[in-house]
Amino acid sequence: MKKMDYQNVKGTQDYLPNAEVVRRDIRRKLEDVFIGYGCKPLETPILNYTELMASKYGGGAEILEEMYTLSDRGERELALRYDLTIPFAKVVAMNPSLKMPFKRYEIGKVFRDGPIKTGRFRKLHRVNGF
Repeated sequence: MKKMDYQNVKGTQDYLPNAEVVRRDIRRKLEDVFIGYGCKPLETPILNYTELMASKYGGGAEILEEMYTLSDRGERELALRYDLTIPFAKVVAMNPSLKMPFKRYEIGKVFRDGPIKTGRFRKLHRVNGF
């Protein structure tokens, strides 16, 4: 039986407890600031239709190279989100009754399959709000 080589996928990392405590403290502070300005939390799906995620770039040629894409069992073309802007725009488009300005914030994971080099990761946390 072959011995398993335990390692992270290139461009990913683990956050051990000491680092994760700091990360969560920063997140709480960011949330406190947003809440202090009257923003409400928002969460959007990590999975979206590829067509939607490619729409930001008029056809999506550039970003398609960095998107993680897949087909589900229903043969729908899906992609992991690479930013929080497009999913937010989708929420606004789907909910025309939202009162504007829509004061919200989202802190979430995004995924990019671009070139991997020092300091560039496949999974990132992004903050989007006003």
